[in-house]
Amino acid sequence: MTDDIKWNMSEHTIVRKVETQPEQQTLPEPTLKKVKQGERMEFHAHVNVESLPQGKHLKKATIFSNVPNGGVWELISDEGVAVGGRGAAPSPLMYFAAGLGLCLMSHVEMLAKQRDLKLDSVRLEQRSVFSTTLDLGGIHPKDVFGRGERAELNLLIASPEPTDKLADFVGWCAQACMALQTVTQATPGEVQFYVNGQPADTIALATGD
Repeated sequence: MTDDIKWNMSEHTIVRKVETQPEQQTLPEPTLKKVKQGERMEFHAHVNVESLPQGKHLKKATIFSNVPNGGVWELISDEGVAVGGRGAAPSPLMYFAAGLGLCLMSHVEMLAKQRDLKLDSVRLEQRSVFSTTLDLGGIHPKDVFGRGERAELNLLIASPEPTDKLADFVGWCAQACMALQTVTQATPGEVQFYVNGQPADTIALATGD
């Protein structure tokens, strides 16, 4: 039930829940495989992205998962004016960074309840640092490399629990956070592209200084 949830973030809605799950031509239908206690369970985040006709980097992402009743969401993303956007919505990197912090906070909430820890309040302050050699068209695309430099996540906890107990707890949360582990551990990745509906090639993800 969501009757008790009320918010009014903005006059312009850039995130909304929709009823219909879209199709994906290149990926299998989302399914959640049941596993035994202690085995690894896979969570799949499915995302469709399309450019909007208004142009200037406006895009719509439709997001759904293999978790039953997880919902289907549409959100709008933009880029800043400095790189040719309108600044009308968060950029992809801003969503990415927000997902990192939100995922960690979810684990804080879930594990605190599981361990019956007394937390009066918890707030997260985060800075994610990214870099690129992109010079707004001044260099060749083959020489453009992007990367994450570091992620700084500060949990501000008010609690009567002993500090050493909280230290163990925060370590467990960081270890369990799939988003945080994605950016701090080497995660395999590739980009497959399709031309006119047919698979063309798989591009190994390049790295550079």
